[in-house]
Amino acid sequence: MDFNQAIQLQTSSSTFINLNSVSSAVAPATPVSGYAVESAGLGQSTIRGYVTENAQRDGVQAAEAFFGPRAVEISVAVFGSTLGDFWDKIDALNGALDPYPAQFESDDGFRQLRFYSPTGATSRHLYMFVRPSNLPSYSFNKNQSVGPSSKGFAANARVSFTAKDPRKISVSETTVSISTGTTTIAYNGTYDYYPRLIVTASGTSASYTLGSRTIGLTGLSSGTSYYIDHQTYTIRTGSFTGTLVPARIDNTTTTGFGPIRPGGNIVLSGSVSACSLIYREAWL
Repeated sequence: MDFNQAIQLQTSSSTFINLNSVSSAVAPATPVSGYAVESAGLGQSTIRGYVTENAQRDGVQAAEAFFGPRAVEISVAVFGSTLGDFWDKIDALNGALDPYPAQFESDDGFRQLRFYSPTGATSRHLYMFVRPSNLPSYSFNKNQSVGPSSKGFAANARVSFTAKDPRKISVSETTVSISTGTTTIAYNGTYDYYPRLIVTASGTSASYTLGSRTIGLTGLSSGTSYYIDHQTYTIRTGSFTGTLVPARIDNTTTTGFGPIRPGGNIVLSGSVSACSLIYREAWL
C-alpha cells in the first residue's frame, strides 16, 4: 500500500472518502484539514477445506481447499483546520463506516477499499472488497475544545474491516474480443479471477473452455447476446443485471464456471458471431 497516494473507501456507487488526503509533509504549526493513513495491516486468511481422519489408517481424507475472509486494519489521523472542521471530519469518517448502508445492501454491506500498490515497473491501482467491522474509538482532551486554533486539531482512529476474500483486485477492467479457436489471455495477476463473457449466438449451441473448465450452451437464439457471469453462475439477456434465462447450460458438456489463471487461455467453438471476455487481475 503506497502511503504517498490516495487510499479511498467507497461511500456510494461513484463516490469515495479519501482516508489519505493529507499525504505529504506540512509545515510546522500549519493547520491542515483531512485524513492521513499512518499504518495499515493485512491479516491472515485461514485456509478452509474438508479434512477428516482415516479410520484405522495413517493420514486423512481431504478435498478442495479455499481461502476465507481477511482482516484489514488502518490507522487514520484525522485533522481539522478549525474546531468545527475537525468534528466535521470525525462525523464524515464515522458516517462512511456504516456496516450496512442502503446503497450497499445488495452486496451485504461490502464495498471497495481502493489503494495503490508499488511494483518494480509501475504502480497498480487496486481494491479489496470490505465491510467495516468496528466503529473506532477516539481519545479527546481539552485541547480539542479550547486549544489554540492556529495549530489546528487532530485525533487518531484505528479502523477495522473484514475483506470478503483475500484478493487485491485491479480497479481497471480489461475487455478482450474472442474469436473461434484458442485465444491466449494476457493476465498479469498471480491469483484466480472469475470473469464475465458476452456471447452473441449465430445458432442454437456453443461452448468454451476456460482453463480446465468447460461451459456448454444450448437453446440459444441466433442474434441474441448472452451475458455470462462466472462469479455468480448466471446467464442473462440484455445486460449482466438483465433477465435471467434458465436451461441454457448443456449439462452433458459443462464442467464448471472456471476462473482466469496466470498463463491461461480460452477455447471457443460453436455458433458464435461475437464474444467478449471481461476481467480484472487479482493478487493475494
